[in-house]
Amino acid sequence: MTDSNRRSFVAATAAVGTLGVAGCLSTIDGWGDGGDGEGTGDHDDNGSEDEPDDTREFHYHSADELPGETLVSFDDLDGWVTMLDAGDLDADEDDPYSGPQSASLTAAEGTEYAGIYTTRSGGEDLTDSTLSLAVRFADQEQLVLTLELFAPNSSRSVTLRRTLIGPTDRWTRVDFGTTGVDGEPDLSNVREIRLTVRRRGATDGPIDCAIDDLRVASRPDRGKVMLLFDGTLESHHEVALEALSEYDFAGVEAVIPETVGNDGRLSLTQLDDLVEAGWDVAARPRTGAQNITDYSDTEQEGLLRQTNAWLENRGFEEGTATFLTPRNVMGPTTRDLVEEYHDRAFRYGGGTNGLPISDPYNLGFFSGNAGEDTKTYVDHAAAHGELAVLHFEEIGPNSMSELAFEDLLSYIDDADVDVVTTADLVEYEP
Repeated sequence: MTDSNRRSFVAATAAVGTLGVAGCLSTIDGWGDGGDGEGTGDHDDNGSEDEPDDTREFHYHSADELPGETLVSFDDLDGWVTMLDAGDLDADEDDPYSGPQSASLTAAEGTEYAGIYTTRSGGEDLTDSTLSLAVRFADQEQLVLTLELFAPNSSRSVTLRRTLIGPTDRWTRVDFGTTGVDGEPDLSNVREIRLTVRRRGATDGPIDCAIDDLRVASRPDRGKVMLLFDGTLESHHEVALEALSEYDFAGVEAVIPETVGNDGRLSLTQLDDLVEAGWDVAARPRTGAQNITDYSDTEQEGLLRQTNAWLENRGFEEGTATFLTPRNVMGPTTRDLVEEYHDRAFRYGGGTNGLPISDPYNLGFFSGNAGEDTKTYVDHAAAHGELAVLHFEEIGPNSMSELAFEDLLSYIDDADVDVVTTADLVEYEP
């Protein structure tokens, strides 16, 4: 893999909490055509003739590296209102993602969440659109970021949510996926946006989260499903390979080199069988019971280089493009190194991913063994043109049963989605 194939994306992964927005959008940059209260609905990957937000300075990207166009720049916070007992909203000029400032959402210890909202009296047309947001946070290691669209009211709404697990003090982008739909929302008439940030994994400490550059892009017509297998486990060959082959599906195997050939793990021959059947592989360093962030900077780089070298030396060099984050925790150094040695990265995100992708190093997955919840996310991907990445470990006794696995594959086959591997994501990446 050459440096020319690397994604030069400097923003780091951040942990963000539930995000909800509602308020007055008549003065918000990029909303509608201003003045007559009617939304233009002209958001697409090529932008529009008048794009003042995308001509401003981007400090971590150039606008042409990102899909779609800026919907809200946060260069002006007029029209945004803090929710009741939900922290504070301020302008942050110290390190904006783009333009002169970002929006800073803070909440003191004891305050449940930080939240803001804005409204649009004439409505905004977000039909067939996907949303992404730049995020940076501190103080908390994990946050949950939630975006709600009232279309046109709270009883007809769409909820989009992402879990973020580090690193702090770095800009990253969130490609929002759908987690809930209430009633029958009309996305051609979005009247309110809610954005909230909540702690995850902790109940104490302040919330300090900056947001910037809410973007809108046209989504694909069909949703995508990826089947991601972790642990280099033998059942992925003995059970999953045959089951997927019945539907002409291919999966992605995250390879831990040190485990190959061990009892209960894939052999090199079995790994070859997966690749010959159309599967992709990914690099997954072995960290045992530790997070990769527990290692020194030099040790982390050594783990990434060692894993890539193993794949390259055994004919799986294309697998070095993709990184699976051990234990889901990514620190600032890890993020920098992953950008240097890989083209994309996966970790737990708690839902689907919006397409096209604005941050390939922040691709989220969720459990493939969550029963009806897993199927619901597949439905969201189908309905909203999103990417659902299903994460699997052992298939068999004491884990996901073969019957449940086969039932899920049948469900996916009946859904209006394409089953993809990592190689197919290039089309949707910046």
